[in-house]
Amino acid sequence: MMRTKPLEEAVIKCQKCVVIDKPFAKHSTYSKWLPQRVETLAIGESPPPGQKTSFFYNLESFDRLRLSLKLIVGELRAEDIQLLKTLFDRGVFVTASIKCRPPNRKALPEMRKNCVWMLKKELDLLKPKRLVAMGRYAAESVRDVLGVEPPKSLLGVSVCRIDGLEVVYTPHPNYIFRFGRHLAPKVRKHLFE
Repeated sequence: MMRTKPLEEAVIKCQKCVVIDKPFAKHSTYSKWLPQRVETLAIGESPPPGQKTSFFYNLESFDRLRLSLKLIVGELRAEDIQLLKTLFDRGVFVTASIKCRPPNRKALPEMRKNCVWMLKKELDLLKPKRLVAMGRYAAESVRDVLGVEPPKSLLGVSVCRIDGLEVVYTPHPNYIFRFGRHLAPKVRKHLFE
């Protein structure tokens, strides 16, 4: 695909941060899981910090975000690969506001700021109909790219339109899994609408 190469190369070449690894490149995320037409670009926060192997698209390792999205999508008992196939088939691509694995949690705010250009590149190339910002860092990155303040609270689901783009703000999926399961159907609707 023409769009995958510039995205993977951008992640590989970026030198803005000290990182553990680059899971989006390491697991060929764009070439394996980017739908032909991205209807919804769902933005999470970052790969888990520290010396870990978990990553949303690494099926060889448990990942809490993948588990939480299985609940939201309604496939909690499904195999992990089925979740990724469902998202792919429905035109949903899950990205992150921070593309590389942070060395620790303290690095997250600065890395998020350094990675805003990459989210803008994804938006420019993928041209989704909808953005779903899942969590505080995702909401801040959307603000930095689109210039619109996120809602004061991210404990519910809120929707706005910015230049014809639907922008949905939700709590982080791990919050939904632990404390807000009642929000799962509403978030599912916005992922697949």
